[in-house]
Amino acid sequence: MVKWTPGDLCPQCDPMTGKPARIEYSVRISPRAKRVTLKFSPPGELVVVIPRGFKKERIAALIEERRTWIEKAFSKVLTSWATKEDVMPAAGFFLPSIGRSFVLEESNVLPRIRALAEEYIVPMGWNIADETGRRPGKFSIRNQKSLWGSCSSKNMINLNQKLLFLEPYLVRYVILHELCHIEHRDHSTRFWTSLRDLDPFCLTHRRELRSAQWTIPAWAY
Repeated sequence: MVKWTPGDLCPQCDPMTGKPARIEYSVRISPRAKRVTLKFSPPGELVVVIPRGFKKERIAALIEERRTWIEKAFSKVLTSWATKEDVMPAAGFFLPSIGRSFVLEESNVLPRIRALAEEYIVPMGWNIADETGRRPGKFSIRNQKSLWGSCSSKNMINLNQKLLFLEPYLVRYVILHELCHIEHRDHSTRFWTSLRDLDPFCLTHRRELRSAQWTIPAWAY
């Protein structure tokens, strides 16, 4: 991936060749997607989400068409990332989803985060499932890069362990979102109507969730 200083636009040209700098990206196929979307995953990875059947050969041209937008967006997200504290805290770290501080040691920070998510986020999922009457086959914890949660065709729901760093109402939104996929597999109007019945502020929470990823400390990745 092309590197540049956070706060500046990425270079229009590669200083070694004089040609436009190559923008690297990963591709994710989504059966729910209806169009191509560009997303950013910390710490600054460009993810191209394409619908099933979309020709991958077209992606490079699309990236070039959106180069100016991508460079400006990269500058914004990398600036946000760079201003975060990326050093392990000396004392306890406060986890908003739980409302408590925990000591997280650098040597085993990711396993510790996963264990805490198993202990606190999974029971939260089952409680919300009981409230709604939508029961998945299982709640599992993962450390996904670009997904807060997912629901499989067998109604198995995966939740990202980094939900620990979000406010409880956003964790609840993610869980409700995935529970609604038990009945509605896509993001159709019926899906959003169902979710809105459970969370009247779901569209606001959806917008907040897009920027919430940049509040998570770098060491949690």
